[in-house]
Amino acid sequence: MTDTTVSPSLFPRPTSLADGTPPAGYPRDRSLTELFAAQAAARPDAPAARHGERTLTYGQLDARSDALAKRLLAQGVGPDDLVGVRGSRSLEALVAFLGILKAGCAYVPLDEDLPPARLRAMAEDAGLRAAVTLPGSARPVRGLRVNIGLGEGDKGGDGHGNGHCDGHCDGHGDGHGNGAPGPFAGPARTRSATDRAYVVFTSGTTGRPKPVAIPHRGVVRLVLSEPELPPTGPDDRVLHAYGLSSDASTIEIWGALITGACLVIADREELLSPHALERLLRTQDVTIAYLTTSVFHLVARTRPEALSGLRFVSAGGEAMDPRLANAVLAACPGTTVVNFYGPTENSVVSTAHVLRPLPEDAAHVPLGRPFGASVCHVLRADGTPAARGEEGELYVGGDGLALGYLGDPQLTAERFVSIPAVEPDGLLYRTGDRVLWTADGLLEYRGRLDRQVKLRGIRIELDEVEARLRAHPAVGEAVVEAEEGALTAYVTPAELGQPLPLPDLRAYCAQWLPPQAVPVLVPMGHFPVTSGGKVDRARLKAAAPDLAAAPGPETASDSDSAPADGANAHGAKADDTKADGVKADDTTGDSLLGVLAEVWQQVLRVRPAPQDDFFLLGGDSLLASEAVTRTLAALDLDASLGSGLIRALLAAPALESFAAAVCAARGGSVSTAGPAVDFEKETGLGFDLPPAEGPAPRPRDPQNVLLTGASGFVGAFLLDRLLRSTAARVHCPVRASSRTHAERRVRTALARYGLHPDEAAWQRVECFPGDLTEPGLGLADEHRAKLSRTLDLVVHNGARVNFLYPYEELRPANVDGTREVVRIAAPRRVPVHFVSTVAVLAGFGPAGAREVDEDLPLAHADGLTMGYAESKWVAEGVLRQAAEQGLPVAVYRPYEVTGDRTHGVCNTETAICSLFKTIAETGLAPDIELPMDFVPVDHLAESIVHIAVNEPADGRVYHLTNPRPAMLSDVLERMRAAGFPLRMLPYAQWVGELVRHVAEHPTSATAPFVSLCVDRSRTADMSVKEMYLKDTFPVLGRRNAEAALTGSGLDCPPVDSDLLDRYLDYFFTSGYIARPAGDSAEANA
Repeated sequence: MTDTTVSPSLFPRPTSLADGTPPAGYPRDRSLTELFAAQAAARPDAPAARHGERTLTYGQLDARSDALAKRLLAQGVGPDDLVGVRGSRSLEALVAFLGILKAGCAYVPLDEDLPPARLRAMAEDAGLRAAVTLPGSARPVRGLRVNIGLGEGDKGGDGHGNGHCDGHCDGHGDGHGNGAPGPFAGPARTRSATDRAYVVFTSGTTGRPKPVAIPHRGVVRLVLSEPELPPTGPDDRVLHAYGLSSDASTIEIWGALITGACLVIADREELLSPHALERLLRTQDVTIAYLTTSVFHLVARTRPEALSGLRFVSAGGEAMDPRLANAVLAACPGTTVVNFYGPTENSVVSTAHVLRPLPEDAAHVPLGRPFGASVCHVLRADGTPAARGEEGELYVGGDGLALGYLGDPQLTAERFVSIPAVEPDGLLYRTGDRVLWTADGLLEYRGRLDRQVKLRGIRIELDEVEARLRAHPAVGEAVVEAEEGALTAYVTPAELGQPLPLPDLRAYCAQWLPPQAVPVLVPMGHFPVTSGGKVDRARLKAAAPDLAAAPGPETASDSDSAPADGANAHGAKADDTKADGVKADDTTGDSLLGVLAEVWQQVLRVRPAPQDDFFLLGGDSLLASEAVTRTLAALDLDASLGSGLIRALLAAPALESFAAAVCAARGGSVSTAGPAVDFEKETGLGFDLPPAEGPAPRPRDPQNVLLTGASGFVGAFLLDRLLRSTAARVHCPVRASSRTHAERRVRTALARYGLHPDEAAWQRVECFPGDLTEPGLGLADEHRAKLSRTLDLVVHNGARVNFLYPYEELRPANVDGTREVVRIAAPRRVPVHFVSTVAVLAGFGPAGAREVDEDLPLAHADGLTMGYAESKWVAEGVLRQAAEQGLPVAVYRPYEVTGDRTHGVCNTETAICSLFKTIAETGLAPDIELPMDFVPVDHLAESIVHIAVNEPADGRVYHLTNPRPAMLSDVLERMRAAGFPLRMLPYAQWVGELVRHVAEHPTSATAPFVSLCVDRSRTADMSVKEMYLKDTFPVLGRRNAEAALTGSGLDCPPVDSDLLDRYLDYFFTSGYIARPAGDSAEANA
């Protein structure tokens, strides 16, 4: 590709950008990968990026991203799939972005400091197919089929950090560290400029971030600049300061990599101190810096000359302070200073203004003119162009326009609109910003349309109040919010450490603003900011001190108004986000509460107050497990206390309540056992079935099937097999906020496990919000009644699966939800096929039973000692009572549900998968006879569907187990054959090592399952895990299952070397388990 080398001369400065017309020569039809390839071919030994002492050349970056692209394609990641990138600014992030693009996919940056709840929402809403985890990331993205880890200096060969680079690699190998050439053919379809390059999230009024898809062209056009701005080229060094999740990082990264410049990656600490930033800029010879407005203001206020060595500096994301802009202009006469403006939906930048000295009384810095092949229109409410000087809404478009919001066509249609009268050639994005054209043809920002409030009959523009406050010489930053019928202004001093003259400031506001608009003043030393560098308005109130400026003292200031570098207004580090207004010394130090607050912060990425609820801060079951694991390690408590602390956290999830439970545990007064439950009594149906009425269901030729749990592992395969084997319409209730959300969750699950029903089949799927814990599954009365009238079959597969939680926590979904399913099926006696588990039989072994056939009544619930098994035991009893009243019922008890037979695709969030991973990571295995009774998920789904449509639901139970299982020793043999050096330990010793491993690695896959090995059975002297060993767990009869499947051709494959190797290969290729050192399998390509 040397003939397509892109040099700065190919990006001529346009003569005019006022109308957004693309200049001649601008490569608007080229993709980012094409333009990067040209630079890599032209200058392979030139530095592409530098981070600290490490440097990556264009050749190295090209080779390593090739290797990652090959690996993604080998694992089935397809064209236009979305691949997450989890971590922080780093050289490896560049490898990940390029590798994903080269594979024909689009990347989705996910910052390391994202709270868990927000990360889950983003991964789900984007429909991620895979993810790449960067060095230093505490945890990968959960619930994905492919998760690749890039180690520091990783050459991309195996995706697990096994390659090593000391900063001086030659960059000419194949990316596998063996020096052999490895040409990369690329994806089957060449990417075009209009294909999506990345998806970034922008905050929304609903509180749920919105995924915005950006095309290659939207980024490429950012290399354009105003006539005053010389283009970026090989002699430049560009600062990389924005977080990965910020859309503004794209102008930094690609503005360097497609022009031959070198990207200089800043560490977080260097952005919090003007002196540290100046040191970085000077030692690294940085010439171009795109700064957040917050950082720009911080530097301008304290040391504006720090920017004097730059050729170009910009600020963007928030309104620029005219006084601080003037300060930088005065201190940096040789630096071009630019104000950038643009929404995410128009690819970062829509307008630019090259600053000249502003009048002293200026309240605004102009937004400037259209930038980078953008178009801008100021329209009245009726859609007609506003006159110069007349305020209107800003509409932007052109080459930077996004492709829309993923999975939300309604919102896309609302915000991306066609107005042929003003823009005949394309759509425009409604920004919601009030602007006007000035007399000299510049756009001026006047505020947000949705930032207008009405107080006591007067309409007030909050942005106007902010601008007026910032114009006061004593004020640095100001944010105004309407709270409880009044305005609150959060303000920082112009000079760090100086008190704010609040009475003078109030008098100043009263001079300029109507009485209703004079705000209550809350002084702060420092504003909390988002990962994108903007003021985090949602956290302002929580981070503010308990001090509001009402009439009183002559002056007031935050006692920590001059925080040390990286500190917030309370003296806590800036990433110590407060969920409530608790000062750092309230929950730090050596106190138990302080230790636990630190633990929660590590888990939740938010600093809790004593009254904060773990789950309301974004916690879930896995994070609860991590929090308890970290608590045990921090306080050196015995692992056997884990279950009791989980129960305590569920019962009283406030930090102070959890601290009381931990204190009790340290004193020996917390039991791992929950309250006594009469499980037989729990099986009561609770109501009488109504008389049967209406047309009889047709289960052998179903037209309508209700499937619960369709967004899970088994549910996805059941849905796929129902669509293949029947002509039925499948109704899928899913925990979701809308039908669109429900459908997205199910589609994501199918794709994750390699299932791709065609669109004709998908037309027979109806997904809708539903919840097993709600009466009537949370459905409207009319919807529920319609299901009762039309269903022919119910496959009740949905459940809350959690091996840590007690029965009481799982009862709402697993027991009460089953009762609600019965209510829907009862009026016409629709057959209910219930997916249970062999775990309901675990109590038989300690009771002395050696065999259990399918027709033996359930018993020994007291011996189960696991909430999930108990809830399924009770749910079976509920269905047994319904069957006694005439409801057709069938029950399926699978053993260990594992990956499919063809590809080995597994649900890696299971106990058995975590066992494999832990053995691989530690090299230690228990010397026990543990049956490996694996039932491939596709065989299980096919068997259930076959029986459901061919056999009467007459109360029979089917043990869907493997007639040819293996033992743990067989698995270990295959792991050794794959190259893992393993050492056997007696069970008790191995459990001790397991507990130590989890204490050192609290986010490890096995952490949620440690309790199985340490919790003791209620009825026998053994752990829960030992109840499943060969000599204890009973032999299960299969007569009903074998009779029902005779002649079907559905044979369960044996657990042999072929099946085990297929699973191991899936673990390797998906990144779940790292290949053993020295393995040179071609599958790593």
